[in-house]
Amino acid sequence: MIRKILFFAIVFPSFLPLWAEKPKYQYFGKAYDLGTGKYIYSDNHKEYYNNGKHLYSDIQYKDAEGKVFGTKHIEFDKNSEVPTFKTEDFRDGYTEGADVKGKSVRLFSKRKKEDPLSERTYTPKSPAVMDGGFDYFVRNNWEPLSKGERMSFHFLAPIQLDDYKFAVEKIRDGEWKGRPALYLRLEIDNFILKQVVKPFLLVYDVRTRRILQFEGLSNINDENGKSLKVKIVYDYPKEVLEP
Repeated sequence: MIRKILFFAIVFPSFLPLWAEKPKYQYFGKAYDLGTGKYIYSDNHKEYYNNGKHLYSDIQYKDAEGKVFGTKHIEFDKNSEVPTFKTEDFRDGYTEGADVKGKSVRLFSKRKKEDPLSERTYTPKSPAVMDGGFDYFVRNNWEPLSKGERMSFHFLAPIQLDDYKFAVEKIRDGEWKGRPALYLRLEIDNFILKQVVKPFLLVYDVRTRRILQFEGLSNINDENGKSLKVKIVYDYPKEVLEP
């Protein structure tokens, strides 16, 4: 039900200016099955900037053999926490995304290629977060989160054409591969649904506020159309972690 709502994302196609054709940063995350530790897929990111501002990202999903099976495009320039995006899985035609205009959001999705596109346009309650915008929510609220404040927000789920109350809070301060890190837990902020949907565990780099590791339900499905339970470890070039 809510298994498609957290993972990082894509954009509704739009004109992209010529000065943003070359990505500033490129990095990838490797996803491993939480139960077996088997390597399953990678998400390969390209980030585009202008005058120091992150405009959008393009993401390719590749299977363990390196074959591309899906893409994401996500735009952060107008609203970093509620970005316009679109995701497509070429294997079964799974599609989800959102077109954001001001405070209005058009959610759209379909589970299979042959399904009609479902959509809904509405104004979500504030604070609202969607897809890869969660990273920016963490960065924008770093100080209260690092001090232990529990923060709630409405997480938009295009596959459900709805939003759900979530909360994020610090688990502990620590290290991750020798780097100072902030460990967070993200969970649905509803007593009944909390019994069904397990928390997501995330690790962020203190210096750059970049995500280093993710554990929980992925937005990528297995061959049976069910969300994978994964641990994703991110690998950044030196210029990202040592700016």
